[in-house]
Amino acid sequence: MPYSLDKIRDFFDVYHVHSSLKRAINLVYKSEFEAAARETFVVVETTLKKKSGLDLHGFDLATKALSFEFDKKTGKITKAPLIAINDLVTESERNEQDGIRYMLMGFFQGPRNLYQHRHIGAGVDNTLSVIIEASFFLRLLDGHSITKNGRWIPSKVSYREIYNSMPKRIDRWRLIRLLKKREHLFRKQKNPEHLSSGHTDQKQE
Repeated sequence: MPYSLDKIRDFFDVYHVHSSLKRAINLVYKSEFEAAARETFVVVETTLKKKSGLDLHGFDLATKALSFEFDKKTGKITKAPLIAINDLVTESERNEQDGIRYMLMGFFQGPRNLYQHRHIGAGVDNTLSVIIEASFFLRLLDGHSITKNGRWIPSKVSYREIYNSMPKRIDRWRLIRLLKKREHLFRKQKNPEHLSSGHTDQKQE
């Protein structure tokens, strides 16, 4: 376990888990995986309760805390959610709100209920998955919306700009190699005559 434990510590050095999950991570370090998962569910549920003011649990809590009503005719929110993870102005923002609500509902209805009512001998893999997913939810609940912090991918990509922004030489070399392969495949697709002629010659033989 010491070797695996070092790997897990290295992972958490790179992946900055939400600060409220510190106790859950410490339980992982002690190989108390079920306890770590249960602690994680408690943290998410407690956060939802505090932010929404609801005295509910699990599935029902997630459903009522993030649900909202939208009038397509007027384009207005007719019933605001108790917890809004974004401004709910655009369709993308409303989709994000609904999507995260459904994910949280499943998070409680599925894994949380299983861990709560029985012993899960799943080990470290499932526990880490639960912690990472919970960290994702907690950051969203803190206001770090995907739609706010993301940006649309431009229709035209400047590979020169990407190349110049790469700090590592090996990554720049890989990009050049990838672009050369891409150009080669593009030429093959654009001019397949030499391939078909070669195939015909073999048939004639």
